Amino acid sequence: MQHVSKDDVDSLWEDQKAKPYLNDPLQLRVYTSQLLGREPALVLRGGGNTSLKMEIRDWFGESEYVLYVKGSGKDLACIDAEGFTPLKLEVLQRMLMLECLTDTELLDIQKTAMMRANAPEPSVEAILHAIIPFKYVDHTHADAVLTITNTVRGVESIRKIYGDRVLIVPYVKPGFVLAKKIHQITKNLNWKTLDGLILMHHGIFTFHDDARECYEKMIYLVSEAEAYLLLEGAWDSIATAPVRENLAHLARIRYAVSKAKGGAMLAMQDNSPEACGFASRPDIKTIAIQGPLTPDHVIHTKRIPLIVEENPEDDVLHFVEAYEAYF
Repeated sequence: MQHVSKDDVDSLWEDQKAKPYLNDPLQLRVYTSQLLGREPALVLRGGGNTSLKMEIRDWFGESEYVLYVKGSGKDLACIDAEGFTPLKLEVLQRMLMLECLTDTELLDIQKTAMMRANAPEPSVEAILHAIIPFKYVDHTHADAVLTITNTVRGVESIRKIYGDRVLIVPYVKPGFVLAKKIHQITKNLNWKTLDGLILMHHGIFTFHDDARECYEKMIYLVSEAEAYLLLEGAWDSIATAPVRENLAHLARIRYAVSKAKGGAMLAMQDNSPEACGFASRPDIKTIAIQGPLTPDHVIHTKRIPLIVEENPEDDVLHFVEAYEAYF
């Protein structure tokens, strides 16, 4: 396995740490989820999701197949067993028999399938996890993969890297529509021939009946994407620039944001050569507002960033007005 980017990923699995969980599928699910969450090149805070399918006994002692899926917005890096929502697997799978569902209807049905009243809101992608026929499913928004998929030659490049080992899925809005699409295109598919799914402009899925295999498949596939980027000279084209610090201007930005928020906010400046190079680009106004790499923005970022010039007060005000109109 070759790890090549500045943010290269590597397997963090440790036999000694995993050993106490080998006979407890849910705790093993927690362990490998935390390994994924500890790597920022795989998931931003709150992003990505993981799941486990297992048979349990309900309150009446009857057998029930359950999908434990990460609660929406939960941080994989520090998730525990309570951060996973148990859902009746049969209900999720039957949802695919419906022709269409709004987001609200999807959430309503998922809530009826919950087996713990105080569990967090289940991920909107729970239904997709339900149709993947493996015990463990991992989903990340890996930087290296998204860097490749979000280009005009994205499909061609992904096929060049992985061949037929992954299923390439065109971008579809996450939720019922995406699950329905994948359900349709995989009806006659032998899932065992695949190492993963690549969702264009969204992320990557891996799956296996063994937790470690599922996790390390993710690491391996992302590493191949990193190797491709190195081969293509991607890191050679990153703009860099020296720091040009203006603390008075930063204070004005902080004041404007705090005023818009209605409470004191903190500001932290990124002085890395790459951040300074990006901010100094002459075409920054064009490329910075292309949108985020992945649908992570529905959880914890705005649709586009705030671009600040000479007058932070006006720039922040206009940003707030534009976002409220969009929302």
